[in-house]
Amino acid sequence: MKHISSIKRLLILPLAALLSAALLLPAAAYAYNPFTDVDESDWYYYDVLTAVESGLVNGKTASTFCPDEYLTCAEAVKLASCLNQLWWNGEVTLSNGSPWYQPYVDYAWDAGILWWEYDWTSGATRGQFLELFSRALPSYALEEINTIPADSIPDVPSWHPVAEAVYFLYRAGIVQGDNSHACHPDDWIKRSEAAAILTRMMDYSARLNFTTVWDEPWDYEEESAPESDAERYWITVDFFDREDLTVRTEATTLGMLLSENGIELAEGEVPSVDLWNDWLDSDRTITVDKYVTSYEDVRQIVPHTNVETGVDTIPRGTVNTLEEGVDGESIMHYTVTYKNGTEIDRRLDWEEVLTVMVPARCEVGVGGTFVGGDGVTYSYSWRKTCTATYYNIYGNTYSGNYVSTHTVATNFDYIPLGTRMYIKNDRYDFGYRISEDTGHLDPWQVDIWMPDDDPNAPLMSQEGRVTDMEVYFLD
Repeated sequence: MKHISSIKRLLILPLAALLSAALLLPAAAYAYNPFTDVDESDWYYYDVLTAVESGLVNGKTASTFCPDEYLTCAEAVKLASCLNQLWWNGEVTLSNGSPWYQPYVDYAWDAGILWWEYDWTSGATRGQFLELFSRALPSYALEEINTIPADSIPDVPSWHPVAEAVYFLYRAGIVQGDNSHACHPDDWIKRSEAAAILTRMMDYSARLNFTTVWDEPWDYEEESAPESDAERYWITVDFFDREDLTVRTEATTLGMLLSENGIELAEGEVPSVDLWNDWLDSDRTITVDKYVTSYEDVRQIVPHTNVETGVDTIPRGTVNTLEEGVDGESIMHYTVTYKNGTEIDRRLDWEEVLTVMVPARCEVGVGGTFVGGDGVTYSYSWRKTCTATYYNIYGNTYSGNYVSTHTVATNFDYIPLGTRMYIKNDRYDFGYRISEDTGHLDPWQVDIWMPDDDPNAPLMSQEGRVTDMEVYFLD
């Protein structure tokens, strides 16, 4: 049986010095494989036992590792945080909290491992795991050993959300994807895959050497190139902002075609076919779109809003400003994506408030309704507390009409001739009235005509001037 020795010489001496004694177990520590579900023939055999030996990963039980089970985001951030703390402090002192993963999340924020929140109880994708682990060690501990050009990973174009992390770890030899070097960033990550990544993070000698560049592209112009009877096709590669490529070739892939012609896709260039998996076996034109992401800051005025309070003490529809509003000013920070020079997406990242907007406060006349003493429902525009007096002179009014129980005299500069109103308060109810008369009256005085036998006359004679009379100006 093949035995796993202690972890090989680590990335650089500082890490070796920092790893605890528990990490550097003697070769006899795993004289046998404790896991019944991890076989010597499995590709992850060495990685699982090495990761377990490090103390950062455990089996599910004493005898099972469950290599095909998936990790949650919480388990992923725990691994990344513990690895980071082990690197810097030489030991792992983090422990569970409430919820159990919270201390690891807090540590990851402080250490710069986390850049945004995840759904911690859901499964972790390969892309999410690689994002966390791309920041779990300092960059100098993950030096570039592989040539991985931009847009050479089949399913991770350079504009992909996790492209930076994926290309970084490919170049460092931490991951290499499947046989075609596809990353599968949206697949759930298995415990066996996590163990392999952890092992390569800690053990420099376990890192993978490979490239996604063709070493010797075929030169069809060499005289020694053999003649071929294979069918040939016209292939045009239509670039957005550089010279197009048109060739006649045997069936091939776009990746091979570009490599043979010394062309590399620039950052943000995305072809309409897969670089390595789509076979070009007919005359066709392939478009290569150019995606550019930029960060734009837009200064803008934020118009102040109005906080309106409906009142019935000013005419309906009238606005009375109590406090002037102040416009705000902000800088809006956007991430903008362009496709072939045309904006296709604009996302607000954050708003930088320069001046806080202050809303204006105002009253708006809304009027109202009430039921008068005569049982009629009246609709009024507004109401005002006025001074009321009375007179009982008989004869024609200023309007030419003879006095009646609907007559009231007013100062026409304030209450114009013909104004319809309802006059009452908690002691009187003079009912429906019309401004038909005038005289030497105060601005908001209402002089109510009533006959001598009016039941309100004695009290009005006693009070003289009633200063709390409510006058409802009718619609």
